[in-house]
Amino acid sequence: MLFISQTVFGQAWVSGKSYFDNEKWTEFIPGDMPLVISVPHGGDILLPEVPLRACEGAVTVTDSRTVELAREIQDAFQRKYKMRPYIVICHLSRKAVDQNREIASGTCGNEMMKKPWQQFHDYIDTALSLAVRKFGLSVYIDLHGHGHPIQRLELGYGINGNELPRLSGGGDTKDLAEKSSLNNLLSLNSSANFEDLMIGDYSFGTLITDKGSPAIPGKQMKELNEGEKYFNGGYNTRRYTSKDYPRVFGWQIESNYKGVRDPSGRPAFAAAFAEAFMIFLRKNTSVAL
Repeated sequence: MLFISQTVFGQAWVSGKSYFDNEKWTEFIPGDMPLVISVPHGGDILLPEVPLRACEGAVTVTDSRTVELAREIQDAFQRKYKMRPYIVICHLSRKAVDQNREIASGTCGNEMMKKPWQQFHDYIDTALSLAVRKFGLSVYIDLHGHGHPIQRLELGYGINGNELPRLSGGGDTKDLAEKSSLNNLLSLNSSANFEDLMIGDYSFGTLITDKGSPAIPGKQMKELNEGEKYFNGGYNTRRYTSKDYPRVFGWQIESNYKGVRDPSGRPAFAAAFAEAFMIFLRKNTSVAL
């Protein structure tokens, strides 16, 4: 089902319809709710004329099945709530371009890859503009997949793993709040509490864990054990939840494979994700859907 058109930057966008760049390297599916999900590392298109990224610090591993996961999440919202999040997908392999790095390291200096890098981020800007204009705010989620041994979601808010214990330590966490990807929400909702948003009853981590998909941080898993690995959020999360986007907040999701990205687990996880997100939105913002 397609929904009403939305116009921004002189372009009319129809909710639920896929839009592509000329080469079909980047896909944008407009939605009709205050949630934008980007998928930077799920693509598999390799270009013979583009050398594999090999600049300093380049990572080229594919986040397998994250494209399928994003589509499943969109379908879950549509089935239960008759609305869809906005989705932005890079179909190019991370070996050609990394859409979760600034342009120099993301393209490793390859001029041909600057255009798709910019297109991906232009689509995110468009999605956020549409969502904020309609709802007054937007949640932004950058969707990834990890290969760590512990099968749980790693929610990245810009807080380092060794700083997580401070959330429940009873001390001053103002500095953590200010650098977190939830700081704009604290400005939008003066009654919100940073520690509660991270590990309280209605934090996303707590809610999704209650629905069967363990996540850190949350009330059930507030901090790492010694030696455990954790992704705390990258370029996209920092960029789109910064002061340059004052009405946007969110987090990075590093998803485990079993029970989340695998074909048998995706439908149940997507349904749980949609339910948990709607509770989070209702309890922590003024948006009424």
